Amino acid sequence: MAAAKGRTRKVEPMPDDDLTLLAAASLQADVLGAAESIRVEELTSLSISEAPDLNDALATLDSGECDLVAAAALDLRARGELESGLEVIGGLALRDWNHIIVSEDRPSHLPHRAIVLVETRLQRRQLRRYRSDMRVRDAAAHAALEEVDLPDGVAAGDAMAFFEWAEGLRQAGDIDGYVIARHLHRLTGAKTRRHALSHDPKENELIRFLPSPLAGMVVLVARTGFPLSIAHELTDIEGTLAHELSTFLLDGIDEELHDRLGLMVRNRQPGPMLREAERRRDLFTQEVLKNLEGELVQKQPKVEISLELLGRLGRASVSMERLCDLDSAMQTTRFLLGDWKKLLRLTAEVQPELPGRGPASDPFLDL
Repeated sequence: MAAAKGRTRKVEPMPDDDLTLLAAASLQADVLGAAESIRVEELTSLSISEAPDLNDALATLDSGECDLVAAAALDLRARGELESGLEVIGGLALRDWNHIIVSEDRPSHLPHRAIVLVETRLQRRQLRRYRSDMRVRDAAAHAALEEVDLPDGVAAGDAMAFFEWAEGLRQAGDIDGYVIARHLHRLTGAKTRRHALSHDPKENELIRFLPSPLAGMVVLVARTGFPLSIAHELTDIEGTLAHELSTFLLDGIDEELHDRLGLMVRNRQPGPMLREAERRRDLFTQEVLKNLEGELVQKQPKVEISLELLGRLGRASVSMERLCDLDSAMQTTRFLLGDWKKLLRLTAEVQPELPGRGPASDPFLDL
């Protein structure tokens, strides 16, 4: 087993096999928590420890001192291609993909012109769309406007430093709330009130908050040739598919747009989908799921793919959704990406003058 500090969990031994897994510590996802939620039945033993960072964990894996590495998908993407001989074998169960707002009340009940601090661009735009009266700022803008000192850690992008600073401002009454990733709030151990910025709107609301791409996603990395039968037992079908399709879409979308892009891939059961579609008056989804007699005709789980891009003030957005069977998910995603690029050309670029149809026009989206 690799020498690494952290908690260790062992599954009750069975004959022969003994696997070791390193969870690469990260602020992008609760990697250790996701690894410890792996449920194994046929494996002999799975020992889990925490490595200080992704590079350390991958080096240990490459040297053969451990069998698997659990890593935040965002960290892997930022790092670039894996070393030769290493590969992603699948994703773990989806969790923690939403951000939360820490405040005394729900976003809809906060005071008029409430001050909310948000470090992520997508969530700033989503909150501006949700309530245009809110004063939604990043930490640097707030410090400049209110003439207060910005801690070095916050300026450097340290998420934990931002939490401590923002929570102090909230308790002092200087701000009304702040937004952080769900897993970060849990890792701090804070007992503050928080409210999910959910992709599933409440009964009396229609506006949703799609998560940031790969948010909270954790994947497993192994050496090439890792047994498929064991990989299938350790990984999650939905998590693996979500990682594969999300990565494909991100590879085809301009990287400059990733921080203002909402992206979600998940499996859905027909029954709950139909109830939600009826509430939202989503005629397209209703037609797919039921016949003219109102009977449910789709019984198998579907893959739901949602993309959204918001303008700077949240006043304009473009979105696209697809619903497909599991076995046609990649093909559907390929078509979706082509349609998305066409849509962006029409909405995010200056439209040239067309003889007989009018002068040139500014883009629909102010990105």
